[in-house]
Order: sequence, then C-alpha cells, then structure tokens
Amino acid sequence: MATYYDLLGVEPGASLEEIQRAYRLLALRHHPDVAPDADPARMAAINGAWSVLSDPVRRHTYDEALGRPEAPARPAPPPRPESGWQPLEYDDDDVDPEDLSDDPYTDVERRPSDMLVMTPVLLAVGAVALFFLSIMSGSNGLRTFSMLLVPLAGVGFVLAPLIVMLRSRSR
Repeated sequence: MATYYDLLGVEPGASLEEIQRAYRLLALRHHPDVAPDADPARMAAINGAWSVLSDPVRRHTYDEALGRPEAPARPAPPPRPESGWQPLEYDDDDVDPEDLSDDPYTDVERRPSDMLVMTPVLLAVGAVALFFLSIMSGSNGLRTFSMLLVPLAGVGFVLAPLIVMLRSRSR
C-alpha cells in the first residue's frame, strides 16, 4: 500500500516546503484544468495526501498510524488570531532583484503637441461659457457659435487622443 509520502514522492522526514513543492509539481502534471487527459482520481489522491501532510496535527496522527517513529520536534505554528485572519505568505519567486533598476524615475519628455488632448475639454468649457454669456446678453450669434463648438468638442474627444498616440509611436 502506497503511503501519502510515496504518493507525493517525498521522504517521511521532509519539511513542509519540500512537501508543498512536490504537491505543486504533481498538481501541475495531474490537474484536469492543466492536463485534460489527467486522471481525476489521481488528482483526488494527491489532494488527499496534501491535506493530511500539510497540517502538522493530521500529519503527526498519520505518522503514528503508520507506526513511524516520532519525528524530531518541529516548531509549532504561530497561534491563529481569534478572527481567523492570517497574513499571506510572501512568495517573491516572481520578482528577480537583478531585474529591478536602481536608477531614479525619470519623467518622459513631453512635447507641446501632447497637450492636444486638453483641446476638446477647453472647447466644451468654452461652448458652455459662451452659451451662458449669449443667454445673458441675448446675442443669437454667440448662441449659434456656442452650439457649433459642442459637436466640434465631441469630435475632438475622439480624434485628439488618437493623434497623440500616433505621434508617440513615431518617437
């Protein structure tokens, strides 16, 4: 009969980190989401082994049931707060310190044409201001001009960012 240790491919005295590493490797090979032709029963057995061997109390009970000698005392896990909250373990495998730059952040040089994105906003604000001015003064010419600025501002909201993006590609 294969033990959970045999199933995960680790020694009975393996540390939690070694067991976790073995579990993750096996899960990558046998999980149905990763390997569609994988046997779900095999993954269930791997999960069962992980659930027992990852918990120190359950592992100790399992070792006693197997008749294994008492393993050297391991430090007890830190007590859990009453709220059940525990901080996540930090895993920095994704960040390589060599890839990080020591240079201070430098802002990208901007050209005056990059401010073109503000033009539609200014046109819209100007149209609203001219409209209220035309109402107060009673000028039909200003009212007509403010109404013509609104669609121009709308077209600007579409075209200005596109122009800025195209110009930034040419740099």
